[in-house]
Amino acid sequence: MQMNWNSRTIKTYNKSAEALAKYFKGIGPRVDDIELALELANATSSARVVEVGCGDGRDAVEIIKRVGWYEGFDPSEGLLQIARQKLPQAPFVRAAALTYKYPSNLDVMYAFASLLHINKADLKVVFEKAAKAIRQGGIFYISLKEGDTYTEKAKKDEYGERMFYYYNVALIKELAGNEFSAIHEAHQKMGKTDWFTIALRRN
Repeated sequence: MQMNWNSRTIKTYNKSAEALAKYFKGIGPRVDDIELALELANATSSARVVEVGCGDGRDAVEIIKRVGWYEGFDPSEGLLQIARQKLPQAPFVRAAALTYKYPSNLDVMYAFASLLHINKADLKVVFEKAAKAIRQGGIFYISLKEGDTYTEKAKKDEYGERMFYYYNVALIKELAGNEFSAIHEAHQKMGKTDWFTIALRRN
């Protein structure tokens, strides 16, 4: 069931890449979040950064301006093709969060609205990988759909079928374990959906 939904979700992003990129463009890049994460990490202009689920590169455009080394990865080749058109010189890798080969000594790892397609068992594995990749004092900066309890919801809309997992701050802290400390959180509502952002510092 999990693999089936993974493939269906990726298929949706591939099939609707152009339409979704147009939608994302209307929202714009997350400049404030990008800068806050770098500030919390005490990062310099030579910062090493990975973006989990970089999609069509809308945030990569702003991240790259502020760091020394960047790599973005995403399982959707359709979205990556758009990202490569925007930023031909940037390294974009097709991979999922569980299969990506994480570099070491990272200052910041961004995961904007990407880990919401991963169930909590797999997300715990991602945190274990992140703990090895991020330097002490570095930041894992994450935004997710928020629910009172952990919930999985299959969604079918004009773009296709996708599976979403709803999390909350307490569960993220639990999954992150002793390797990370939460140092910032914010909550917002977009349309009918509650979202939260959390910054985790590598201990």
